[in-house]
Amino acid sequence: MKKILFVLFVVFVANLGCKKMDTGDGLCACSPVQTPPILLVIKGANGVDMLNPATNGYFASSNIKLYYQNGTAEQQIEFNINQPFAVGNSTTEKVEFYQLRSSYLLDLLSSKNPPNIYIKLGNGTPRQLKATMVGGQKYKVDKLLVNDVEATGETGTVKNIVPNIFYFNL
Repeated sequence: MKKILFVLFVVFVANLGCKKMDTGDGLCACSPVQTPPILLVIKGANGVDMLNPATNGYFASSNIKLYYQNGTAEQQIEFNINQPFAVGNSTTEKVEFYQLRSSYLLDLLSSKNPPNIYIKLGNGTPRQLKATMVGGQKYKVDKLLVNDVEATGETGTVKNIVPNIFYFNL
């Protein structure tokens, strides 16, 4: 009986120690927190997927530089390239383009005083990334600006599952 009471006490104390995140119905603070990603789809002037290896002149991850300015130094932002995907077994709920995916980018963009963040594709000039967040929601992007031009946000049903997908043209 003492063992059961001890276990119940430990569970009770652990529950008191958990604090909810400020984002609403989130995880408790004693659980690992994972920032949702931002997905960037990069299209060429004619609408082709510039991250797709089958595209002539595509940008491999080794030819992409995602970074922010820390004083005079450039700090690299971790990212990877995701393949097109569908949600579940759906043939209509899908993203048909490769995407640049980064969770740390969203941490930086949603910070109180975000640094100057840039993306450089191949030998091109760096493009500055800025974001405005949906009011009261730290990790939901309202607008993503690439060189002060608004990137197109995903409007399909996929947005309900992966909310931060944006498309921009070169």
